[in-house]
Amino acid sequence: MKGILSRNLRRAATAIAVASAATLAFTGTASAATGAATASGSEVYGSANWTWTFSGMTGINMAVRDTKCDGNPVYVFFEADLGMGTIDPTPYRWNESGCGTTSYWSNLKYNSGTKLSRVRVVTCVDDAGWDTCYRSGWQYNR
Repeated sequence: MKGILSRNLRRAATAIAVASAATLAFTGTASAATGAATASGSEVYGSANWTWTFSGMTGINMAVRDTKCDGNPVYVFFEADLGMGTIDPTPYRWNESGCGTTSYWSNLKYNSGTKLSRVRVVTCVDDAGWDTCYRSGWQYNR
């Protein structure tokens, strides 16, 4: 009895391995989806690109340019839609170097802790009162 059970387990394992190999041979390897977006106004320009994961993004590259000589710093970040009306802002990335300068960040990561359905890039000017902000369209994690 013990020998028959062991033999059946070996056969099942072999069948699974063969099926898995056949699936990979016909479908190839899956490539990760990428995203990119820009957000800008007359005072600021920001952009980002990334690779999607189930719950976030990896390989994020961001940049923000101060396009107006007004003495106000600018910044860029993502708004991540976590569902059920929850929008999670990522950390702000600041450019305080002044008119005509661009600040860059690369190889950043973001993990929402849940299925991430969409994000948008936000660029802002740190001006008097409420900051002036511009948003990209939503980019969807497919």
